[in-house]
Amino acid sequence: MNVTIPTKWKDITVGNYINLRPVLNSELTAIQRVVNILAVLTGEKKEVIKNISLDQYKEIKKKMSFLDTELPKQLKEKRFKIGGKWYVFELRAQNLLFGEYINIMEIMEKAKDNEEVIFDNLHTILTTVCRPVKRKLFSFKKINVDAKLIRETSKNFFDNMPITVAYPISVFFFNHLEGLTKAIKTCLMEEVETIKRQVTNEMSLLKDGDGGQH
Repeated sequence: MNVTIPTKWKDITVGNYINLRPVLNSELTAIQRVVNILAVLTGEKKEVIKNISLDQYKEIKKKMSFLDTELPKQLKEKRFKIGGKWYVFELRAQNLLFGEYINIMEIMEKAKDNEEVIFDNLHTILTTVCRPVKRKLFSFKKINVDAKLIRETSKNFFDNMPITVAYPISVFFFNHLEGLTKAIKTCLMEEVETIKRQVTNEMSLLKDGDGGQH
């Protein structure tokens, strides 16, 4: 069986990490650990992976040694390119879509009791703090996001974002969870009030009786 695996954290995507984390946090024998990790990284069944030779096992185990090292906790660049597209990391609760408010609040409430919720939803969280931008000669321009673009961004992060970029952002997010929760709740209430005012104004413009006919 020919096996090609990542040899450094930079090669591990967000999707890889989400699926790997339960394995990395489990109490397993050395052989069980290798088999389970390979199952995640290759998509092969464990029965197939168990057919690797002893020499292959030793070589693979050596290549996997990076998984025992710590992930970086500092983000080197505020702007980065993922899957051929540019994004910028910024913490602005007021820029979230209404649907994002609801979704992220649910995740954050659950994360108070279990930080693993943060990592299980890492690609979703990242879309709220890493917004797409477009390169314009010597500068970058923000792109207006909608639900479709948010879904595309989430998938791009899951499939292509290196965990070396995602992990520092997740650490920052978790460390500022309480403050972010308050900020998002405030923005959520402001958004609700804005919608209520808009509805009230629209209702006041409606004419009674004949439907506005003259």
